[in-house]
Amino acid sequence: MYQDMTALITGASSGLGEAFARQLAAQGANLVLVARSEDTLNRLAETLRGETRVQITVLPTDLSSAAEVDRLIAEIQNRALRIDILINNAGLGVFENFLDTQLTEQVEQVDVNVRALIALTHAFAPGMVEMHRGGVINIASTAAFQPLAGAAVYAASKAFVLFFSEALSLELDKTGVTVTAACPGPVATRFFARMNPRLQAREMDQPAHVVSDILRGFEQRKRVVYPGKLTNRLGTWGARFLPRNMILRLAVATTKKLNQN
Repeated sequence: MYQDMTALITGASSGLGEAFARQLAAQGANLVLVARSEDTLNRLAETLRGETRVQITVLPTDLSSAAEVDRLIAEIQNRALRIDILINNAGLGVFENFLDTQLTEQVEQVDVNVRALIALTHAFAPGMVEMHRGGVINIASTAAFQPLAGAAVYAASKAFVLFFSEALSLELDKTGVTVTAACPGPVATRFFARMNPRLQAREMDQPAHVVSDILRGFEQRKRVVYPGKLTNRLGTWGARFLPRNMILRLAVATTKKLNQN
């Protein structure tokens, strides 16, 4: 399915982004790898070039900067790279009480999780519509289904990603372009490794498994996929059917467990 297509992957230096790069390259997709760490991206690119024959472009970018996002888009256009699949994987999460953190930390989550995502989608989805193929994969979260005291902006940003993706999917219905929101739970990546206390391995999914589930759902043209453990999907049902106040209280217990303070 991905032979001779080009996939742009944000947050490609590790975790889910790296897993996307490895699995798509193995299936013949050319890659545009985006993250802040140029050295890490170059090491991954060299490894994949040694294992596959795909073309790989490394474009280090700080997605929290609007100017750098604009520069990234311009660079891709200047190089005449056609983006067939956009994977908005880069994300930030602050698991602390809103008033206990600097405003810049909170706003940075919105810049990366929301603003950069919609800017890249707006830039590259029209080309997909013109070609009647390809699509966008946006990484949301099970956090998108309820407010999270102790991670208020993070959960709100992921709710935006989910709602935006579902709406855009309907707008692009019958164009041949797929828009999929992925809602994983905790994944064994650096994102959760920073939590204090850390989650146990049995409480998290592995990146390769999660990415396989996401790509399968994308190929089936699903609007929303719940990769990984069945408990991820079951948790979203609770958010829909249990009393709102109960959900808020249960969510507090979760964020307290993950809080870095």
